[in-house]
Amino acid sequence: MRILLIDDEPLYQKMISRALEKEQYELKYAQTGQEGLAAIPAYKPDMIILDLQLPDFTGFDILQRIRRDPNFSHVPVIFVTAQNLLEDKLKAFDLGADDYLVKPFQPEELVARLGILARRGKAIQIAQQKQEMVSSIIAVHSLRGGIGCTSLAINLAVAFYNIWSKPTLIADAVLAAGQVAMMLDGSPKANWEDCVDVPLGSLDDGFIETLVSQHKSGLNYIASPKYPIAVDSFKVEFWKEIFDRLKERYEFIVLDVPHDFSDETITLLNLAKDIMLVISPDMASLRAADSAINIYDRLGYPPDKVKLILNYSSNHVGIKQAQLEKVLGRTFDYVLPFEPNEVFKAINFGEPFMLRIPELPIGVQLENMAYKLTDDVYKNIPPAAPSQAWKRVTNRMSGK
Repeated sequence: MRILLIDDEPLYQKMISRALEKEQYELKYAQTGQEGLAAIPAYKPDMIILDLQLPDFTGFDILQRIRRDPNFSHVPVIFVTAQNLLEDKLKAFDLGADDYLVKPFQPEELVARLGILARRGKAIQIAQQKQEMVSSIIAVHSLRGGIGCTSLAINLAVAFYNIWSKPTLIADAVLAAGQVAMMLDGSPKANWEDCVDVPLGSLDDGFIETLVSQHKSGLNYIASPKYPIAVDSFKVEFWKEIFDRLKERYEFIVLDVPHDFSDETITLLNLAKDIMLVISPDMASLRAADSAINIYDRLGYPPDKVKLILNYSSNHVGIKQAQLEKVLGRTFDYVLPFEPNEVFKAINFGEPFMLRIPELPIGVQLENMAYKLTDDVYKNIPPAAPSQAWKRVTNRMSGK
């Protein structure tokens, strides 16, 4: 734990330093308020010990600046000062001080109080991060199988992860014959079958940890059962609770959902921020898509929740895009070109093409898609260390 001491009395600096050495705390020392304020962003302390009277500022001035800074407002601050007036103590707590210790003091008492404040500060920081995190759930859906939904879901998840370097999950919700683990060449440590008979309320962080597997790329995934299980193995409440938990851990969640409108599928579609309806340019797919759009409307989904994806998943001559749009009564949001060699190779060898060759035309479309589907909270603030994917997509968006 890093502690910043702002105090102009070297005697107390030595006393505190000796006490903290036993606890293996790291201490940085500043003798003036200006030095202390400059040290905060560079040192990033976990705790600040602050004197009330300094050569240039009062401790109150420094505390107010700390509490106004969103990057460090959660850092616990303890006053250690010779000022023992009640009005000073009340003002310190009113401005946001976490503790107040009067000199002279026993070093052991200071160490004990620091330990309590460190645990409290960590809990506050985690709570703030969870409040600030905007979790997006994207469902990939179609009433017709075999048109590339799983491949699209996996590579879209990879695109989110590559662009933002944020915790990202792909969940294979096809309980009968899901293929996510196979297409990732993964060896999942668990799958949805391990959730059968688990009582609601027991889906805690420890359970989530065992359920989720990690791909070598850093992408996380939940596998479908090795052998089909009944679609009614889980109640609606299960899906709601499990994804409430997952949203606390992952900022981007992509769902590969079944090709139907079962209770499970409808629940997952309800949870999604966006539904990617995948269509191939053939009559069977067109008919299935028209039915899906009709049911979405009856379910009360707003039109902008459903994104139409035209996926040229084969080189067969198909219905022209304009004709598809005329029948469906709306234009496609994204068109994915046919990429026979790399896409089929990726599927057969279990290595998503977004990891190998993101510059493919289909990869460019998926990066653009992932970026556009991202909440403005992320797009409005450039990442501190932009990824290559972020640079590529933002350059394209700006026309560079």
